[in-house]
Amino acid sequence: MNLFDKVIGRIDKIVFVFMIGVLSFSFYFIYTLNQSYSKKQALQSLDNALFLTRNLLEEEEHHALSLSLLLSQDKTFLEAFYTHDRKKTFEIIHQKIASLKKLQGCSVEVQVHDASLHTYLRSWDYAVQGVPLASFRQGLVRVKKSQKPLVSIEVGKRLNIKAISPILKNGKFQGSIEVIENFEHLRKKLSEHGYALFILLNKKYLNIATTLKHNPVVLQRYVLVNEDYDKHSFASLKKFDMSNLKSSGYFTQDNHAFAYFSIKNFENIDLGYFVIVFENSTPLMLKTKDEITRNKANSSGVIIQ
Repeated sequence: MNLFDKVIGRIDKIVFVFMIGVLSFSFYFIYTLNQSYSKKQALQSLDNALFLTRNLLEEEEHHALSLSLLLSQDKTFLEAFYTHDRKKTFEIIHQKIASLKKLQGCSVEVQVHDASLHTYLRSWDYAVQGVPLASFRQGLVRVKKSQKPLVSIEVGKRLNIKAISPILKNGKFQGSIEVIENFEHLRKKLSEHGYALFILLNKKYLNIATTLKHNPVVLQRYVLVNEDYDKHSFASLKKFDMSNLKSSGYFTQDNHAFAYFSIKNFENIDLGYFVIVFENSTPLMLKTKDEITRNKANSSGVIIQ
């Protein structure tokens, strides 16, 4: 082989190596761009999920409070209440609930309390009367003291949105009326946008929320409140170590992306978490200093605070 052929052969090798390098860099560059774009898309979806859920929750709370105020000032209700006619009061409340369901499609429950904060009437159980509530329903105590309406998420036998309005006569507290909404309407609204919802209550409240004692549990720390839920994404949620969650943020597990924020009552006490989830086919690789990367004990999960 002459010198010219050797030079040509060496050039061919250099060109080949160069082309391999260019192709490798191109593939890596495209992959990085794709990962970056997928991450931005997922984070945007998570931000949207948080924003949407907070807004919908606020709407539910305002709706419950409006209904409570309207009922507390309804003449037919007040006439029956002041004359201590429980049967008539019960019938009027059910008429109001039926009208609301027909006109607005919402399903609520109503509880009326007397001046001593005992149960006067429950829309779902006429037989119950005289149950003392002040010891574990601090929202009722606050309404009696302030004589002002209050709406919040509160732990009772269940976890619900509770809107309480005082019943006043000549400026004196006569009792209160409470509109109770569950989170089913919120769950359905989120489902229409492609999100699943999990409502988690800290298990330490099960001594009050006794109706939830047999609900599914997450990591022996939280109990699932909602009855209807996506079992596939719930299986992913159960794998994730939630011990490091803050007041709000995101995390990923398997092929799901989760957004969350804490549930607080009117006293700003943490009760648990709202967790919103959607399927995310491209796992997020979070490597900035502000993001907590993959947990060594759980290599498939990522959390961002």
